[in-house]
Amino acid sequence: MFLRLMRRPIVFLALFLLTALLSIACQNPAVESPDVGKLTPGTTDCRVVEHEKGKTEVCGAPQRVAVLSPHILDSVLSLGAQPSAYAQAGIFDSPVFTEPEEQIPYMGAYVTTQPVNLGSRRNPSIEALAQSRPDLILGEKWHISDQYDLLSQIAPTMLFSDVGENDDQHWRHSIKGVAQALGREKQAEELLANYSKELAIARKQLAPVVAAHPRILAIAPNDLAATIYLMEDSTAANLLREIGFEIVTPEASSLLPDGDSPLSIEALPQIEADLIFVMAWSEDEQSPKAKIEQQWYGNPLLTKMPASKEGRVFFVDYFLWGSNTRGPITHQLLLKELPKILLPTVGD
Repeated sequence: MFLRLMRRPIVFLALFLLTALLSIACQNPAVESPDVGKLTPGTTDCRVVEHEKGKTEVCGAPQRVAVLSPHILDSVLSLGAQPSAYAQAGIFDSPVFTEPEEQIPYMGAYVTTQPVNLGSRRNPSIEALAQSRPDLILGEKWHISDQYDLLSQIAPTMLFSDVGENDDQHWRHSIKGVAQALGREKQAEELLANYSKELAIARKQLAPVVAAHPRILAIAPNDLAATIYLMEDSTAANLLREIGFEIVTPEASSLLPDGDSPLSIEALPQIEADLIFVMAWSEDEQSPKAKIEQQWYGNPLLTKMPASKEGRVFFVDYFLWGSNTRGPITHQLLLKELPKILLPTVGD
């Protein structure tokens, strides 16, 4: 994954946390430090949840859940819970998400609260998190693991990974843990059962496309003249693989780089692919798709490709199709969109 974790020194974080906790204590002397297993006072509904950093006991149903990534937000919303605080990819200036549908890409339409803005998922504000007084903190192991001890001083904290034993990334690997933390195990079972049904429908519906155009190349550029990454293990690529398509990988083509090395634009016309998904991304622009599409069709090498001539190049948003969200809602949105864009490639 090319978006690397930015690490803040632990001492700096500790000072922020200490300041925030002292501020809270001064405002309300009755407030005590959160204790693991006391999310709902007086309850006997306790359970031990296993996660990437160990095991944590929680009791009752958490009411104030701080969510530290878009992927975890997708899972939380899918299970019927709501965030009280949220850290997303990118930076949003307002201290509160007052209009989440507009301010939180894709997932905001499902948010009914006005979560406290914790800043970037790669570097959430510890001070804002402490002041939001969560009774549960949920995050991902890969980008916040080194801050686990500090976060656990604020509230019971659980970090999850959605990568399976075979290195396949899918929400099915983490949804049960998140559900157990929230006390919503039944909802997780329903999500998994419904996904199997939806996937079976998609396989049947898209079978003609798989037969006619089986090979898919997935790439992610922020500028076609600069950096292009291969996205063979992206959310969309993994879903398309489950449907039955063949994702073009470095093992299948010597023209593709292995690892995190960028892809050369000159190599693209030589790669054998029937369908191409271009997942546009940008750290500065809200929707970079238009720019990337203009660059694509302004390049003589790319416009001569059979996929370009026959309308089999699809420009989509990396945030949803790449690997940022990666949850049940994301898959529902993609399964709804795929027939719309792919079925026209095989006619009526």
